[in-house]
Amino acid sequence: MRFSSWMRQLLVWMRRIRQPDFVVKRVAVHPAPEAVKPGVMVVVGDRQRQKWACFQCPGGCGEVIKLSLNAKQSPCWSVEVDELDCPTISPSIRQLNCCGCHFWIRRGQVTWCDD
Repeated sequence: MRFSSWMRQLLVWMRRIRQPDFVVKRVAVHPAPEAVKPGVMVVVGDRQRQKWACFQCPGGCGEVIKLSLNAKQSPCWSVEVDELDCPTISPSIRQLNCCGCHFWIRRGQVTWCDD
């Protein structure tokens, strides 16, 4: 178990932080949709060059959301990962499918937009 994971679990147990909705797992290649698990945001690339952020929609539709992290693409998002492997995504994410949810991810927590 990584130190950041152990520390996050300890802080949750001590009730110093809430259980995050998402934690980051870094990989070198794009994952298959069935490999993207609930509560895990897969960041494709390395710490210097992040390419994609993939995660299951927190709205419950089960769709795997793939966000481009390439600043030369439009649209694009940015992801920052804190010391506990909790992601912050900017800007917000809006699903245009049947789910239609709109949300932020900040420090691993989902915050729903009032649309």
